[in-house]
Amino acid sequence: MTLSSLLSNAGGVAAVGARALTLAASAGVIGACVFRWTIVLPVGRRGLAIGNLERGVAAAGLSAAILLALVAPARIVVQAESFVSPGDPLMPMVARVLASTWGLAAAAQCVAALIAAIGFAGARGVRRWGWPTAAGAAAGLIAAPAWMGHAAATERLTWLAVGTDITHMAAAGSWAGGVLILALVVRSLRPQADGGRVAGELIAQFRVPALASGAILLGTGVVSALFRLNSPADLYSSTYGLLLVLKLGVVAVAAAMGRKHSQTAAAQAASGGAHSVWRSIASESMVLLTVLLVTALLSGSPPPGTE
Repeated sequence: MTLSSLLSNAGGVAAVGARALTLAASAGVIGACVFRWTIVLPVGRRGLAIGNLERGVAAAGLSAAILLALVAPARIVVQAESFVSPGDPLMPMVARVLASTWGLAAAAQCVAALIAAIGFAGARGVRRWGWPTAAGAAAGLIAAPAWMGHAAATERLTWLAVGTDITHMAAAGSWAGGVLILALVVRSLRPQADGGRVAGELIAQFRVPALASGAILLGTGVVSALFRLNSPADLYSSTYGLLLVLKLGVVAVAAAMGRKHSQTAAAQAASGGAHSVWRSIASESMVLLTVLLVTALLSGSPPPGTE
């Protein structure tokens, strides 16, 4: 199994790259919304001024939404190109792709990305409708991938497979996107005199949502694996199984880093300032982005028995 064969099985470099960017940008949008409601607002209720924090989170979410709005249409074109022969017209195939379940979900992603961008822009301007608009779009981004992958093609208990994927995406966006937003916010707090105290509050508050997301990811991941794998032997005898094992390994690394941060990072930030922890948290976010890259390979690879 070589890298070129992995990429080829998953649809090619362009498809894998577009899929990975879509996952990362979606996680950023979802993570920004979850971070605002489960981290920033509770900290604000304890007396911390959160105006600048909210605007910073909205700015990060806006960047993710713009990235997704750019990548999602390109992904539709890449999908269409995979079905046409060299020299054949592309636009008729684009229309056929858009008429499929996959294409409808991809179009929904495009629309949701644009709505999210409008919502985050409103939130940056302290418009009351900003955050609810962004959250509604994030809900659409949580649901769309389930209709673009293996779950929608499941022949038995399709409703359970799709529901599991939707829940999995919600947890992945909350954790991976949340850690990415946390890293960006802590980085922005470095020059502030009370940045360490604020960072410590945010890190401490993030512990419970992160643990909940991790537990949900584990449970939904097991259910999804039961749908895709025919036997435990598929974990080491198929490309799909090996990629799944690789994903679990990288997730375990991220979980170990997250556990360490939940135990020590809040106190470290409070005593040593935001600069003392942001690189470590940024490293965890990079590991989680690696998980999304492996997921992009995995979701494009045929499960055992369907090659």
